Amino acid sequence: YEKIKPIRRLSKLTIGLLSFGNISRRVAEKLRGFNLNIITYDPYFSNEEKYNWVKFVTLNELLNNSDVISIHTPLNKETYHLINKDSIKKMKDGVFIINTSRGGLIDEIALFNGIKSGKIAGAGLDVLEYKDEIDYPKSPLVKLDNVIITPHSSWYSEDAVYELQIKTAENVYKMLSEGKPLYEVKKGN
Repeated sequence: YEKIKPIRRLSKLTIGLLSFGNISRRVAEKLRGFNLNIITYDPYFSNEEKYNWVKFVTLNELLNNSDVISIHTPLNKETYHLINKDSIKKMKDGVFIINTSRGGLIDEIALFNGIKSGKIAGAGLDVLEYKDEIDYPKSPLVKLDNVIITPHSSWYSEDAVYELQIKTAENVYKMLSEGKPLYEVKKGN
C-alpha cells in the first residue's frame, strides 16, 4: 500500500462542470450525495435558483478551483479547443479532466503536454478529436498510463441501444406529424 498514490476524500474535492445542460445537471444530481463542492460555468443557463446547491462561476474560476473538470459542452466555434495550453495553465496542479462530450473541445497536444508535465494528473476521455476510430492510435494520449479512453462507447448497453432506437423513431414521428422534434439542441441548452 505504500506504493499507492494518495487518494483524496470526495467531500474535499471541487468538481467543475463545463456547461450545465441536461447531462451536466444529471451528473450534478448524482454527485450531490457525495457532499462535493460542485461548480459550473455555463454562460447560457438561466435557472440558477433551482440549483442553489451548485455554484455558478466564471470560466476562469472553474479552471482555477476545480480538482476535477467534467466537460459537457457542445462543440461549436466558441468552444473548439476550449481546453488548450492557456486554459490548462490556469488549472490547479493535479487536476483530472473528463470529456464525454466532443473531442474537439480539447487540444490533445496541450492535454498531452499537461499530463506529461504533471500539471494534469490524468484524463478520462470518451471522445478524441479524431473522427474515425481507426485514427485513435495516432493520438499520443493512448500511450499514457493515466489516461483512460473509451472511444465513444461509455454509453453502451443493450438497454441504451434499444432506448436510442425508440427515441429515434419517436423523434422522426413527431417531426413528420407535428413539424417539431422531441429532442432539439438549441444554443444555450
